[in-house]
Amino acid sequence: MGQTSRPTSRRSHGALLISLGLLLGLASPAWAVELLYPERNTTRELSVSTPEGQPLGKGSLTQWTEGDRLHVLLTYRYEDGRIIEESAVFLTQPELVQERWNWRERREGRTTRQFTFDFGSGRAVGLSREGGKTRRYNERLKVEPGRTFAGVGFALVAKNLLPQLRQGEEVKLQALAATPKPRKVNVKLSREGTETLTLGGRTLTADRVVVHPEIGLASLVVKAPDTNLYFTGSEPPVMVGGEGPVLEPGDPVVRTRLLPPRRAPAAARRQTPPTR
Repeated sequence: MGQTSRPTSRRSHGALLISLGLLLGLASPAWAVELLYPERNTTRELSVSTPEGQPLGKGSLTQWTEGDRLHVLLTYRYEDGRIIEESAVFLTQPELVQERWNWRERREGRTTRQFTFDFGSGRAVGLSREGGKTRRYNERLKVEPGRTFAGVGFALVAKNLLPQLRQGEEVKLQALAATPKPRKVNVKLSREGTETLTLGGRTLTADRVVVHPEIGLASLVVKAPDTNLYFTGSEPPVMVGGEGPVLEPGDPVVRTRLLPPRRAPAAARRQTPPTR
């Protein structure tokens, strides 16, 4: 761009300010995340293991749409008896906006941790029980709709930002997280190459998207590890796995993998009438 000459009058100075304002407005990042890949109703099974591959449990993913809203429910059943449920609601039009997130961990029928974030009001409530002590949280956080997400919300965001991430772009958003105190943190999404995954006995190459917390001075107290998300190179892309802490930054890191759909027995397939 050529250099702008120095203004010689108030009028030209004002015009320059207006021009710069328009330029900055056009150049400012658009935080809206467009839903490039509409979701469909589905139920899939998941595996849960350590990063080294030692089995920890099994899970399921169920999602369904109601008008312009997408509902997602994840359930994990660990071999040690824990049951973890995560649910979320998203507005999908005209852009992707997370409206609600709930996460609950139970052991022997008793809730040990639970957090609920209402993105509309910014209200974040939760509890954690450990060593006979119960801690309760009730916070109000400033939420920017369409720019702030939690939990499974980042899987949807990363999936729909893949075209940009594959071009080498980095996208900065915000996350609501339990540390265990609910707080809002900045995160950066980037694509860090590809990796070979083994799913159901077959191997595939997947894009690795990293969700990196940028928590500033809080890092002196809270050590927040990255979360890795893996997507196929197909169109539309499919998230086939992830790796990150269970919930809080100090939790063990676990690996999840999407299991291939179960095929009906051959006899049942032969009895299915052909589509006309």
